[in-house]
Order: sequence, then structure tokens, then C-alpha cells
Amino acid sequence: MGETAVLTYQVTNLPSEGVTLKGSVPFAAVDIDADERFSYPQPLFYELKLTPLGPDVLVTGKLHAVIGCVCDRCDGIGDLAVATDDVCHRYKNVIGQVLDLTADIREDILVVFPHRYLCSESCQGICPGCGQNLNQAPCRCGDKKANAAKGPNPWSALDNLKL
Repeated sequence: MGETAVLTYQVTNLPSEGVTLKGSVPFAAVDIDADERFSYPQPLFYELKLTPLGPDVLVTGKLHAVIGCVCDRCDGIGDLAVATDDVCHRYKNVIGQVLDLTADIREDILVVFPHRYLCSESCQGICPGCGQNLNQAPCRCGDKKANAAKGPNPWSALDNLKL
């Protein structure tokens, strides 16, 4: 199958060897919208096999996509490939019905989204003093950062507590 807008399949006359569904859907079709951390320049690609198990259907397969992510250190935007090849769902008593895979496919791809994203392992981040992206240029606040590190310790008041 080609590109489709939804992940549904009418489960009638499913051959014993099963059927393979290949295609892509926009992320919005699986209820995943862009936000401040993630964007979706490409659709979600899938390859799913539907195999009959008596009155049940077993769905196995793979998902992959490229998503845009905001770096947690420098706020730069980079692309990240996400994929899973362990999609596996059993749907009970669905012969003769329309099988909607959307919610389960949504969960499968969300599980592989990064909790933390770095544009590179060597990302230097942003200077807390002047806000300069240290990957692009050196810090503009010079020795202020070093002097701030030598300044008063905000935790020193805790040293005077008598416990």
C-alpha cells in the first residue's frame, strides 16, 4: 500500500499468510503535533504485517521517521532518526471489523522519542553569563564567568545552621 492518511484495515478474508502494509502517515494522523521541542519534517514510515490467529489478528512490524529536535544544551535544532522494529500487538475478536492501529502505533513511536537530545556529543551549550552559543563563538563575557565562579557561594548560609 502507498501513503495513507490513517492506519486502519478491514479484517475480512485475511489470508492465512497475512498481509503486509507499507506506507507513511503524517505525524498529525497519529495525534502527534509539533511543539517547542519536536518538529516533523517527514512522515512516519511503517511496515506492518497482519497475521490471522483464529478470531484474533497479530500485528508485527517496524516504524521509522526523522524528527527535528531542539538541543538541550544549545537550543540548536537538529534531525534525529527514530525507529523501532519491535511493533507487536494482538487484537482479539476483530475478524469482520475495521482494525484501527492508530493509537498503538502512536504509543510505539512515542516510546522511542529521546528524553534528552544533544546536537552532538561535543556540544558546549550556552554561556550562562552572556547567552552566547559556545559552539558558534567564544564567550563574550570574558573573565566575568571566571570571577562569578570565585564569587560568594549562595549555599554558604547553610554552613551556619546548627542541626
